[in-house]
Amino acid sequence: MLQSFLVAMAIYGRCYLRSVLPGRHPAAPLGPRRLLFLLLFPLFLLLQLLHWLALALDELLFPDYRQQALQRPVFIAGIPRSGTTYLHRLLASGEGFTTVRTWEALLAPAICQRRALRALARLDRRLGAPLARALDWLIARGSGDFASVHAVGLQDAEEDYLCLLPVAGCFLLLMAFPFDRNLEQLGTLSTLPARRRRALMAFYHRILQRHCYCHPGERFLSKNAAFASWLPYLAERYPDAMFVLCVRQPSTALASQLSALRPARRLFGTDPDGTRTTARFRRLYGAFLDDLVAFAAAAPGRVKILAQRDLRAAPAPVAAALADWLGARSGALPPAEAPGGHRYSLAAFRLSAESVDRELGAAYSALLASPARLAIAP
Repeated sequence: MLQSFLVAMAIYGRCYLRSVLPGRHPAAPLGPRRLLFLLLFPLFLLLQLLHWLALALDELLFPDYRQQALQRPVFIAGIPRSGTTYLHRLLASGEGFTTVRTWEALLAPAICQRRALRALARLDRRLGAPLARALDWLIARGSGDFASVHAVGLQDAEEDYLCLLPVAGCFLLLMAFPFDRNLEQLGTLSTLPARRRRALMAFYHRILQRHCYCHPGERFLSKNAAFASWLPYLAERYPDAMFVLCVRQPSTALASQLSALRPARRLFGTDPDGTRTTARFRRLYGAFLDDLVAFAAAAPGRVKILAQRDLRAAPAPVAAALADWLGARSGALPPAEAPGGHRYSLAAFRLSAESVDRELGAAYSALLASPARLAIAP
């Protein structure tokens, strides 16, 4: 644990120091937004230090959490912008599942933090919930345009890779520090040094144990759209886990993802013209799809492949079939994305759909043709 803490602080310190060197990183120029982010970044580091203290306190107060088993966990992965969020929130609303909520991931990865915040929330409700309203306002202000792409709320089911922020293992950090090789390797986990990879997997396992300790008797449900390269390691760590892989036409998914990343680029003051982000995610999508093809072939009995077009065409039958395969009960269908809520086009990023689909189409077609595909719509 101490070693992971030191490595994380070294990564954060290196990224911060490299960021303040003017003219060194074209993808992160020192403009006003970037300077504001760097000015506020120490507050983020302070929050991570508090998380580490709380995680250490767990070892003293709740050492039995380490005996917590994760039985038949379900991992939703795929390529970003392929319906993973919709499916995640659909399954999470059913009976028997527990999943990480936004407030747990960002504010309370530790058991002691969750208990303290729940006590504070009870007190806040008795006082008319002024704190809850203030937090909702801050989230609405902070999410800005991103809310039209991905609904954000403290109680929403969220990607648990956010729990890896204390250990500098969250892929989202690459948007803040696009020049860091270590952060980029989080998207292709096999390229990460083995020692660092093992440390990340061990930390992630302890986080999941803590979560299930707080939600006894429930089955763990995870969703991380950027975990395509993590799947073999998760399958090895959890031999009874089940996996749902979401896929979508590559050109459409990539266009949606690049558009969705615009608010993050503005927030962090990185890659002003978007060219580096476009090139990077085009490469990553190819790697993600190849990883999904390989994993589906290696673990056929534990995998279902779900095409977004099937989920859109027949959400209720797809949900029922998937829940039956998982041995679970699906919840009420979440509302579909509002028409016009998120508009995107590859042309805005100087790409053509034809070239992207030609480059990435073989892997996508292989996934659609896989016997593991859960196909409902024609």
